[in-house]
Amino acid sequence: MEDVFLPIVICSILFIGMPWVVLHYVTQWKKAKTLSVEDENLLDELHETARRLDDRLSTIERIITADDPNWRATAQSERTADWRKTN
Repeated sequence: MEDVFLPIVICSILFIGMPWVVLHYVTQWKKAKTLSVEDENLLDELHETARRLDDRLSTIERIITADDPNWRATAQSERTADWRKTN
């Protein structure tokens, strides 16, 4: 009984199950090929947030540079020293 049942199950999986899974996901990928309106809105919002964060970082860098013009070199040397300690 097992000698007949196992090949039938294996053939069913190979010739019915696998193509069904592949075709299912191909269809899903084709449906998801374009961005939805919600995705576009989210992308616009994320872009705006990233732009504002970049502006804030530039402002902070200008303030720190006005306070200490050599802060970048100091920060770089501290990072290099920390890296050497850990490695």
